[in-house]
Amino acid sequence: MPISELSLQRRVEFHETDQAGIIHFSNYFKYMDTAVAEFFRALELPGPLTNYWGGTKEHEFDWPYVSTTCDFKRPARFDDLIQIDIWVKRIGNKSMAFGISFQKQNEELARGEMQVVCCKSIGGQPKSQVIPPELRERIATASREA
Repeated sequence: MPISELSLQRRVEFHETDQAGIIHFSNYFKYMDTAVAEFFRALELPGPLTNYWGGTKEHEFDWPYVSTTCDFKRPARFDDLIQIDIWVKRIGNKSMAFGISFQKQNEELARGEMQVVCCKSIGGQPKSQVIPPELRERIATASREA
């Protein structure tokens, strides 16, 4: 069955906060990167930060980010337990866009999007590729609102 969304949790650590104890905005992008990696890991597909990643062998692909955004709504603080939801917003011919939402106790703190492109490493440089059918059939677009 194709996967379209995934949830994970993350606790805000002290070193991720500013002097006021609020998470520094840059850490949301790190959390989004981890969420994308966990999505690929759940599918047992090559992806960022997974042991399958590389893009140098026939069955390996690289998924570089070509666009990232994050809108901040409420602060997260040191020791908060955050739920991170990631879902596939759209799948194109060579690219895929993920929506990502951060919540604490069902209140949305931030919402982001990350777009990746399916690539192979050719001569040490990424070259975009059509997403192979065997990968595409394992990934579904979520029915959730953007």
